[in-house]
Amino acid sequence: MSGRTPLTPVSESESVQPKSSDGLPEPPAPPIKSSSCHSLVPCRSSVAAVTDEQPHVGNYRLLKTIGKGNFAKVKLAKHTLTGREVAIKIIDKTQLNPTSMQKLFREVSVMKMLNHPNIVKLFEVIETEKTLYLVMEYASGGEVFDYLVAHGRMKEKEARAKFRQIVSAVEYCHQKRIVHRDLKAENLLLDADMNIKIADFGFSNEFRLGSKLDTFCGSPPYAAPELFQGKKYDGPEVDIWSLGVILYTLVSGSLPFDGQNLKELRERVLRGKYRIPFYMSTDCENLLKKLLVLNPGKRGSMPQIMKDRWMNAGHEEAELKPFSEPEQDFSDLKRIELMETMGFSQNEVKKALDGQKYNEATATYLLLGMKSSERARPISDFNGSSRSPAHPRSVAPTQKQRRFSDHVAPSIPPPVSYTKRSHANSVDSEKKDEPASPMGAQDRRKSSTASGSIIRRNTYVYERNSTDRHSAVIPSVKDNRSFSGEPKEEGRESKPRSLRFTWSMKTTSSMEAGDMMKEIRRVLDANNCDYEQRERYLLFCVHGDARQDSLVQWEMEVCKLPRLHSTACALSESPERP
Repeated sequence: MSGRTPLTPVSESESVQPKSSDGLPEPPAPPIKSSSCHSLVPCRSSVAAVTDEQPHVGNYRLLKTIGKGNFAKVKLAKHTLTGREVAIKIIDKTQLNPTSMQKLFREVSVMKMLNHPNIVKLFEVIETEKTLYLVMEYASGGEVFDYLVAHGRMKEKEARAKFRQIVSAVEYCHQKRIVHRDLKAENLLLDADMNIKIADFGFSNEFRLGSKLDTFCGSPPYAAPELFQGKKYDGPEVDIWSLGVILYTLVSGSLPFDGQNLKELRERVLRGKYRIPFYMSTDCENLLKKLLVLNPGKRGSMPQIMKDRWMNAGHEEAELKPFSEPEQDFSDLKRIELMETMGFSQNEVKKALDGQKYNEATATYLLLGMKSSERARPISDFNGSSRSPAHPRSVAPTQKQRRFSDHVAPSIPPPVSYTKRSHANSVDSEKKDEPASPMGAQDRRKSSTASGSIIRRNTYVYERNSTDRHSAVIPSVKDNRSFSGEPKEEGRESKPRSLRFTWSMKTTSSMEAGDMMKEIRRVLDANNCDYEQRERYLLFCVHGDARQDSLVQWEMEVCKLPRLHSTACALSESPERP
């Protein structure tokens, strides 16, 4: 469905229901519409049989809460007529100001326009005076963010499959003159078959050629540099920058730009420098160079991205093409006949579909057309408490020198001096004109924290008025404001860092952090490894002889993994010492 049908308010006399045990409205039992309803087929009137212990809205039995916000919650629900699981976003309209209301209805309007296999589908809109219910496709695999937390970075083949779907969906939105403006790992969902579903169009907007947008919105680590500078923008180019951040995150398991506060993050984004992990392929690095370009006018276009070599590796016979939206089949007699047994009339179904009304008839028709393979998978699969053997974290068979692109500076320069391996010069020779600035131990720790973990990010919006058209967005934020929600630097070394994900996690244990450090030191001593204790839970380790080209350097850190209720030993390759 691609029309722009405005929401039709539903009168309270028809839609306001008594409250259920969890405070959600329950609709009255609808009347039996037809005696043709077969006893073995769920009917619209069967909703009346739902008990008070099973709250429901319309034809949906509410199962459990799967998401919460300030003024909304998301419930997992089952469509009683088809048995399909859906996600229902429940918004309390009484808590929204006029601007938020406008944004909400714009989100609904945008979702009605979109019909792509990798975008969350809208099925039904139920509105009362105080509440809005958006019935949407349920992506049972959870967020890509949680997948990365649980499983670590993706191998490039897996990342490519996901990224092709993301690019296809975003390019389709741009075809429709829609810019998402909040693309991030938290808004990328996975269905039961591990296919991408882009969600949350709350900050999306239409764009027009020759007309600029000027609202800073989205998640700062994914935001384009022109947004931090307070500049107006066309629209698609900010999504393309976000795609670059997403690609980097999929392949590395960390963010290319991060900071302890917004000021630090802004500075890093505006420098445009990010670390290229040693395991990243040259083709992937080259694609990032097209996406993460500071000048929006020189940033890669969608056609260039879709034709990129890395994008189509292994798909030479099926190069990524713009999605062609098929004509929707609104005349499936099998579905319509089945709906008649549920109590719908053929005329009612036809009228709803032709009029693009997102009501119970349209929802039932669309849900009946869903693939049978689209079944729910347990949410616990993605709660970070286990790893899937089908998607092991990729580990290089041998240690390699970390590479840096020609416009990328190392984010973790060496704080102390050791003898450099004799072959290292050939690796970094083309980067000599861009030396790394020395950092102190605390600076190194900050940088490692920023690039070695991914933390859930909130989206925020900043709309400028006529008096600050030429002012930058971020400098108005206090420098000491914590952006990532982490504790202040003081006292951090008194206990292990609490991370959602570490760059290279090798060992987990229920052992106390202090005992684990003692055990690590014992093993290092037993293996004749030299080490320096940088902080209470951080060791810099060295083994071998540089004269024999056998010097190996690495860092070991004990940190806390809240999702696993355990401590872990995180290893990372140390940069070369001058």
